[in-house]
Amino acid sequence: MAVRQEAVAVDGVELHCEIVGAGSPLLVIQGGVSDAGGTAGFVEHLARKYTVITYDRRGLSRSPAPIPPRPGEILEQHADDAAALLARLEVGPCRVVGASIGAVIGLHLLVRSPNAVSGLLAHEPPLPNLVRDPEREAGLDQVQAKAAEGEHLAAVGIMGKLTEPDPETEPGVRPARPLNLTENLAYFFAHDFTAVRSGTLDPSEVAAAARGRRVCLTGGVRSRGRWEYRCASALAALTGAQLLELPGGHNGLASHPQCSAALVDELVGSDRL
Repeated sequence: MAVRQEAVAVDGVELHCEIVGAGSPLLVIQGGVSDAGGTAGFVEHLARKYTVITYDRRGLSRSPAPIPPRPGEILEQHADDAAALLARLEVGPCRVVGASIGAVIGLHLLVRSPNAVSGLLAHEPPLPNLVRDPEREAGLDQVQAKAAEGEHLAAVGIMGKLTEPDPETEPGVRPARPLNLTENLAYFFAHDFTAVRSGTLDPSEVAAAARGRRVCLTGGVRSRGRWEYRCASALAALTGAQLLELPGGHNGLASHPQCSAALVDELVGSDRL
């Protein structure tokens, strides 16, 4: 299936975006250090029925950021980037699917630019201001210490054990590797990682923005009881949003692309997303 690539100028950067398929638009916001290809299998399955848009976040892979992000507003800036991207492509309002930090960005997008979002699926958004977990914070302190020493691969290894210690995939699936892993990790730990840890997203603002829109929170089947799943559950309870389960764990969109895409398609078809 042909993929259209574009460079979209947004607030001092050119965001690399990829558009594939035909049908109603659906924006995928990647998690971690993943770029536009991070959930290629998931996108491929959805593109059979939808126009799927994904992009390299500011500072990652083909979206270099020569200007430092706005101090104290990194997640908000990512959300503004997504809103501007949809506006430039003239595809709003749009369904949005985000995982991990991508889910947090999707929630900020909903709050800041609600008219750009017709439906949102937020998979395991890390929300430390909502669900306090001292043991988890101690683990993230170790991650941050390794990153501060420049040992980014070691840092992401520790973080992987915290988020998904026993990963599995659908048969034959190999999650994609970012194009510029070393540079992506350096940018992520310098900016995005600390922004998520200090995040102050207000659930009441999410609830207000969600009125009249289809919003659901998801946790991975293999994440039950883990911190990220509990974040999704707590936000769903506070906002009145649906709480559903996706196959796999924290990285389910990449590790279980066919089943995850099938659930998203079912939600759209039943008018729940």
